[in-house]
This record gives sequence, structure tokens and C-alpha cells, in this order.
Amino acid sequence: RQLCRRSFRSHRPALVVPLCVMAECAQMIKLSNGLDMPALGFGCAFGNWGDDTKWKGFTPEEAWAAIPAAVRAGFRHFDGALFYGTHRILGQVLGQQFATGQLMRSDVWVTTKVFHPPAPLGLNALGKSINMLDPSIDLKAEVRKQIETSLDELLLGYVDLLLMHWPGMWKSQDEALNRRLRKECWEVFEEYLELGKVKAIGVSNFHQRHLEMLIEDTKVAPMVNQIEISPFITQEDLVTYCQSKGIAVEAWAPFGSGATGVIADPVVNALAEKYKKNAGQVVLRWLVQRGICALPKSSNEGRMKGNLDVFDFELAPEDMSAISALNKNLSSVTGNTVPGSDIA
Repeated sequence: RQLCRRSFRSHRPALVVPLCVMAECAQMIKLSNGLDMPALGFGCAFGNWGDDTKWKGFTPEEAWAAIPAAVRAGFRHFDGALFYGTHRILGQVLGQQFATGQLMRSDVWVTTKVFHPPAPLGLNALGKSINMLDPSIDLKAEVRKQIETSLDELLLGYVDLLLMHWPGMWKSQDEALNRRLRKECWEVFEEYLELGKVKAIGVSNFHQRHLEMLIEDTKVAPMVNQIEISPFITQEDLVTYCQSKGIAVEAWAPFGSGATGVIADPVVNALAEKYKKNAGQVVLRWLVQRGICALPKSSNEGRMKGNLDVFDFELAPEDMSAISALNKNLSSVTGNTVPGSDIA
């Protein structure tokens, strides 16, 4: 079934993100500024970054088939990033929908991210990443450039959600410097929020210590923290902290990006048989039932439709616990290290 078509603009008072515990689970998650964000989104990163036996890199060309299929399947929330290289494809696909009247801008929720460290996967020479530790750069100017490049590539006047992709350079242990750099980046986010060119701002791959420092240092608290969550990497303490602070949680790689074996797990598959659903639907239900936004990705239109069909059943408490008990802190990207944990 499709996510309901409605405007996401809201002026209601900010509320703590509620836990979703009924089969009639809300298909929207309310952010602290009152906006309603679809509880399921389509991930727009394509390529290989986890399998060392194959070539590693982004393959944005896959998006030409996948994003239109996601639109047809009913997705209205699209999660992108400047570093992924798929902005222009997403923008053109949505633009065609707008031109034909099949969708309006208010029907879709578009997220992007900036502030990614340089990495071999991306087009670093084109400014898709930022070397935050380079003392010669004007960090705020670089962040502004990345935000405006994102809007230009997306062919949009605003994005619904802008995220700080990482809390700093990987393996950087200078806490005072990293804290200052995050503050500078966030102050630019606040500028664009005030301008209305972004409607909500948040972070990605932040741990509790990163969030505590940022909240202390800035005017607007993060509205979202997008982190890796699957049955094999549950990050329950961080989820609890975020939700206690009214920070909505988004789960990237909810299926382990096909690299960790989540979908083949016997417990997940036994529950899929019990509820007459597939393994992916059980995992997504486990997330949205806890008030967590899930960002599944698939290249198969049928599976895309199935990924949206998780609002007609409810997992029993003991089954929710059984899935959570599968945690082994196994990341699809960093192995036995939780992403972002090496950044002070």
C-alpha cells in the first residue's frame, strides 16, 4: 500500500517522537519542529562498500531504474546524500512526476546529507566530500557550497531534511577540534533552516557524546539522528537516548546491506512464517513499531512494494525482544565496530 499523499508542512507544537506500538502504527514520525516525516524511506545510495572481494565504489547508474520503480511502488520519502552521486537522477525523476501532475512537491520528502570525509568511493575532487582537518579551508564556506550544490543537483528549492553525514574525520581523536568543526557546520545548517531552504536539520552516525556536545553548543537541537540499525546492530542505548531528547531515529541498512546475513537469520525467518510476511517486512515492522524510521533499499519493484506493506500487523512483545536479542554489534560497513565510534 502506498504512503498517504499529504503535505508535510505542519505548525503544530513540537512533540517527543512517540513509540509506535499498535498495528495501526502511524505511517508518519513527527519531528520536534512539528513536521511529519514518512516512517519508511527509500535509500538512494548504490554501489559496493562492504564486499572486499569485489570492486568498491558508487554505481549511481543503478538509480535510473531503481528510483522510478520506488516511486511506482509508492515510496514518497527519498534518502540521499551529496556523496552518493544520485542527486541529479532523483531530481530528474521527481521533476518528471511534477511536470505531469502525478506528484506535487508537497507529496514527497527529500533528505540529503553533506559533511562527508574524503573516501575512495566518492568523487572527492569535485567537492563531494570535505577534509574537515585541512586548516587552509574555510569550513563554513565549504558547507554552504555543499548545501547549495545539493539543491542545484536535486533541482529543488528546498530539501525537507538536511543531515550532517558524519561527526568528523574517521579516526580523528582531537575532541576539542572535532567539537568546534561540528559547531561550525551546524551553524551553517541553522542559517539555511532560517532561510527556509531546508525544513529540518539533523545528523547521521552520531553517538551520544557527539549529540550532547552539539546540543550544548548550538541553538537548534538535532531533529534526527540517522544511524545503522538492523537486528545485528541494534544500538538500543543510543535509540533510547535520542527518543528521550525528542530526536527522531532513522535506520540505515536495516537489512544489513546484504552483507551480514540479517535476512537469512533463522529467528527472523521463523517470525516471517508466523506472521505470513517476508523476512524484510518483519525487520521493518520491528523498527517502525518502535517509532524508528527505516530506510530500506531494493532493486526489485515487487520487494519495494512489500517493504511498504508493514502497517497491517503487529509483532508481539516477545517477538520484538527475540529480534533485539540477535544484536552482535555487527556493522555492514565497519564490521565489529559501530560506525562513528572512532571519532572523538
